[in-house]
Amino acid sequence: MTNETTSLLLSPKQLKETETNQTSEGLDARQAFKDLDATASANFHDNRENVENHQTEGGMLKPVIFGGLDGILTSFAIVAGAAGGDLPTGVVLILGFSNIFADALSMGVGEFLSSKAESEWILNERKREQWEFQNYPEGELQEMIELWVKKGMSQKDAESVVTTMAKYDEFFIDIMMTEELGLQVPEEDHLQESFKEGECEIGGCIECST
Repeated sequence: MTNETTSLLLSPKQLKETETNQTSEGLDARQAFKDLDATASANFHDNRENVENHQTEGGMLKPVIFGGLDGILTSFAIVAGAAGGDLPTGVVLILGFSNIFADALSMGVGEFLSSKAESEWILNERKREQWEFQNYPEGELQEMIELWVKKGMSQKDAESVVTTMAKYDEFFIDIMMTEELGLQVPEEDHLQESFKEGECEIGGCIECST
């Protein structure tokens, strides 16, 4: 997907943040990585006045690409079928634009609802992990120790790390969700993020269809 297409799907505020991120990182940490310059990277990180801004809009690429591909394929099929049936040009255009609108709306709403449902399911799983940790912390600690030992950490180090992290309940529960269940706990504003994903799906569908 081109930068031009991506820029059309971002708000002015997001575009400004993207440009700022690209400018600051492009000249410092990001450029150091591109050049494989370890010295420049170390110098950037050692200067505490520097802020390493990471790009965040990449998380929306998935709904944009899904929406774009769906829009291209279904619109082509509708228009090609109508044209092949020797329908008048006006009818072909009406069918094409109707399909774009319906397809974009369907994909966008579907993305929003599926993302929302997934976030709610993960949060419910987190509540279960939280309850288990509160009622039987020893068992949860042992599970995490065994998990990290399997990943190559020594028994002593695993016990030390897990015991230290377990002092911070909320933090440790999030770690358990990621390491034990492979689930990323959504942010507090997950509804807003789901809505953004739906918007991106609609934008990708319309942009690529037209």
